[in-house]
Amino acid sequence: MIDRPTDRARIDLGGYIIGKIEKSGRRFEMLLDPEKAWEAKKLIREEIENRLKEGKDKSRLSVDEILNSNKIDLELIFESFTVFEDLRRGKKATDGDMEVVFDTTDGRRIAGHILIDGEMHWTQTQREEERSKKLKQIITIISKNAINPQNKKPHPYQRIEKAIEEGNVKIDLMRNAEEQVDDVLKSIRSIIPIRMEQVEMAIKLPSAFTAKGYNIVAQLAQIKKEEWQSDGSWVSVVSLPAGLQMELIDKLNKLTHGRVQTKFLKS
Repeated sequence: MIDRPTDRARIDLGGYIIGKIEKSGRRFEMLLDPEKAWEAKKLIREEIENRLKEGKDKSRLSVDEILNSNKIDLELIFESFTVFEDLRRGKKATDGDMEVVFDTTDGRRIAGHILIDGEMHWTQTQREEERSKKLKQIITIISKNAINPQNKKPHPYQRIEKAIEEGNVKIDLMRNAEEQVDDVLKSIRSIIPIRMEQVEMAIKLPSAFTAKGYNIVAQLAQIKKEEWQSDGSWVSVVSLPAGLQMELIDKLNKLTHGRVQTKFLKS
């Protein structure tokens, strides 16, 4: 524990970091363990990403979910549940300000708000780890959804990565990878020709491969039309990100030993 005297000019953080949140023109700060807060933020982010993948209407976590989580222990993350207006100077937040902004003076609930939406000063190692992870996610999304408009083919992962490096593109550690894709694309268009694009493809699978082939198609594309032929073959029209077209064709060719039939309808 660190002491919190208000008569000293500044408080030694003693290896902790400050988590803060600003709302309604007021600032609130609390003291956190950097490693435990980092792990908690990763758990929160993973849960949000899972909810988005599952198509749930509400991807955000609530404060109640944080308080009742069996994976996140606020007692271990926060040095205490004292809420400050200016922690380094030992100036505590007033009950009035906490009531106005959070409708409570409960430090645990305010800690939940800070953990979900607050800003934190991470260590350099944590920043590098997070940037690397976000960068990989962004490049993967772009490589699967974008093409070179000059030859209608996807850009290799390494080419996109090099363009991001050459363009000195800034990766925001606090934003989801999906939210940054458009900004990254704008930054690298002057370096490589690239655009996001969907393609439509007609597919015909021989009857012997329809079960496994259907699953492969459904994982990578949206099935817009489908029809079962009298010989047991499956014919469909699908839409998918341009960057996934070769992966889909390769997987179907491998499954059917080259007997799949494909035709591009729109690109």
